[in-house]
Amino acid sequence: MLLIPLMFTSCKKDLADMNINPNTSQIMTYDAQFLYCQGQAHQIMGQIGMSFYACAMQQLAAITLYQAPGDKYLTASDDLGSMYVGQYTTTIKNLVDLVHRTKDDPAASNYHNIARIMKVYAFAIITDSWGDIPYFEAGRGYIDQNFTPVFDTQEAIYMDFFNELSEAIAALDASKATYAGGDNYYGGDLQQWKKLGYSLMLRLGMRIQKVKPDLAKQWVQTAVAGGVFTSNEDNQVFHHSSSGITNSINSAMRSNFARFRVAKTLIDKLRNTGDPRLEIFSEPYSGDVLEGLPNGLDATTIADPVMNPLGLEFNEFAYYNRTIMDDLGAPDIGITYGEVCLLQCEAVLRGWISGDATALYNEGVAASMKQWGIYSGITVPDDDAIQAYLDANPFDESYEMIGEQLYLTLWRSFGEVFSNWRRLGYPVLVPVNYPNNVTGGVIPRRIPYYGLGTTNIGVLENWENYQAAVQRQGPDNYLTRVWWDTE
Repeated sequence: MLLIPLMFTSCKKDLADMNINPNTSQIMTYDAQFLYCQGQAHQIMGQIGMSFYACAMQQLAAITLYQAPGDKYLTASDDLGSMYVGQYTTTIKNLVDLVHRTKDDPAASNYHNIARIMKVYAFAIITDSWGDIPYFEAGRGYIDQNFTPVFDTQEAIYMDFFNELSEAIAALDASKATYAGGDNYYGGDLQQWKKLGYSLMLRLGMRIQKVKPDLAKQWVQTAVAGGVFTSNEDNQVFHHSSSGITNSINSAMRSNFARFRVAKTLIDKLRNTGDPRLEIFSEPYSGDVLEGLPNGLDATTIADPVMNPLGLEFNEFAYYNRTIMDDLGAPDIGITYGEVCLLQCEAVLRGWISGDATALYNEGVAASMKQWGIYSGITVPDDDAIQAYLDANPFDESYEMIGEQLYLTLWRSFGEVFSNWRRLGYPVLVPVNYPNNVTGGVIPRRIPYYGLGTTNIGVLENWENYQAAVQRQGPDNYLTRVWWDTE
């Protein structure tokens, strides 16, 4: 009789063990979770990058209506809300969890602090699109059982960004373990992560130059002194796999080839300056005609000789370069050396750092032209071609030329193109005024959380906090500006 309780205990343990797969881990490894977060941070951007950012910034154009709201400033499709939900339910949830899991383990300090840098990068994508967002309480449903996080002000979020970056970079420790296969960017190389952290600090510091110029100057100086990117070898690149984490921009391009063409604005800028990137960014759809599609046309007005003076049919307009765009395993570029040089050039012009503005500008342009060599089958301009371009288009020490080059350097990083345009006001874009558009013919300044038709479940389930954010920030539409985007 005394043996019976022990027998039941043993049986219960055996039954419990039957429910555990011996070939899988019950807790995701730090490497696996971090790789997932990196992949999702790049994965979510494909469809919305094309349909909204790229069209609003006139790098792509479409003749469809609601499937490309950025082209004609029409009522948003559900794609805009799906990115909001997608980032929180994948990238943010897992980054917050990873930071929480590693925070009390001294041996995991590098895992913890690299994840903090990545978290800033991911949250910046979200807040720069929407403005005030759940931040301090976000992604903590499992940790705190808080499923309705408050929306924090973008100003408070940005202040925390700088603190997070400075603390995380300083805490990286070469004597401790780091990511290996789980870090798709740098394989856990701590020096590279320091450079990425400072380069991200530089980007975000320049972002707030209109609203907090003194603070912007402080963080830009800190970033440059800390050590930003110094060559294209430092670039933040996510290496996709055609059979694993595929390139979402290319996947969206491939599935929507009948919807989009390269915009006239982009083609004309490249052609009018003799820019060798013309053949990297675009190619004829068929034949040898290489002309950009004007934004704001539909299936009827494309036949209007006033609106389409070339008289081309939709399929005759320029296509994006298939060598880059059709490869589902093609890499994605984040922050680059070219961008870093151009931002430093701007900082020199503002008197925030010392340096040769023209040399930084020229180096940024050259790096931008060469960065596309990571794509299989792409031949980048040689040094002579780059110098010929610089000689023909000499830097005039204007913010406009910096804005024009950032517009080209950040091609494919469509959301970042949108942010830089709002921050600098360049390049100068002529808005469209399609009938029944919702902005009065004004280029959008942000993405709505919920309004304009999107059924954003992430907002519906957090309605009271959403309403408080709208009350504070302004109407939930395309024209309400985010905190750093002052007039």
